[in-house]
Amino acid sequence: MQSGKPSKDVDNINDSFQTFSKTCSVIYNKISKKQYEYLQAISGIQDDIFDSCNGLVKQQVDILEDYVNSGLVSKEYMMPLVEMANRLIESYLNYISLEYNLALSRTQYHHKILQMINDVTPKLMKTYLEYIKQFKTFSLSA
Repeated sequence: MQSGKPSKDVDNINDSFQTFSKTCSVIYNKISKKQYEYLQAISGIQDDIFDSCNGLVKQQVDILEDYVNSGLVSKEYMMPLVEMANRLIESYLNYISLEYNLALSRTQYHHKILQMINDVTPKLMKTYLEYIKQFKTFSLSA
């Protein structure tokens, strides 16, 4: 009777470990996929910002030159409009920078939470096993 019990306990441990391993794999795969998608999105935003800045600057210079060369307006009249457009663009880029900061803060927060879980879980498991061991010892002596 005693010889069958350790085998059953080992089977239960193996089943638990396999379940845990599958769960970890699923979680890891989901996170990896999202991380890849996030990096693609960030790269796309960076490309868009670069293209927009270059395009906007070139468009502003071209428009300014066209209006000034055609004699419709003076350069002094156009400069406040160009400065206003630049302030709007700068404000939007500051907003995007803020979004980056928020995403970075959230990522760092999750990193700290996971570190804490990794540090605390073995200690909790050890404490739990010691606690259970007391009851097992108590039930065997009674």
